[in-house]
Parts: sequence; C-alpha cells; structure tokens
Amino acid sequence: MATLNISLPDQLRDWISTQITSGRYSSASDYLRDLIRNDQRVLMQDSQWLANHLQARMATPDEAFVEINAADVKARVRKQLDNPA
Repeated sequence: MATLNISLPDQLRDWISTQITSGRYSSASDYLRDLIRNDQRVLMQDSQWLANHLQARMATPDEAFVEINAADVKARVRKQLDNPA
C-alpha cells in the first residue's frame, strides 16, 4: 500500500478528527479512503448516465429531430414564463 502525505487547514483536520471520534471511522486514512471511494462511485454513475443518455440520443433517427433556431427557443421559453402551467 502506498503512502500519501497531504496538508490540510486546521478546520478540515478538526472535521476529520470529529469523524473519527464519532466512531464512524477508525482513522484519517479510513475516512479519506471512504471519501475517495464515494467520489469514484458518483463519477462512475454520472459517466454511466451520460453514456446511456447519449446512446439513446444517437439511436434516434435523424428525421425525428426538428430544426430550431435560438429565436424560436427564446420565444417558446418566454411563452412558458408568461403562461406557467
């Protein structure tokens, strides 16, 4: 296992100490590993969502798309703002 030394402001170090004292984590390393794992999980979920979303859009036939310009979009949004459902 590799070692990583980091510098933290006192406020963050105090927060980590509070997490350890609460019993949720056994050490600062345990806490930081958990943060990194959670960050990895969130990024993977976001990446998977985006891939699924794009894949669905890429599978849509070209003729299903409607050409529209910025003025049309603005007009539609203004109309929605003027007449909320």
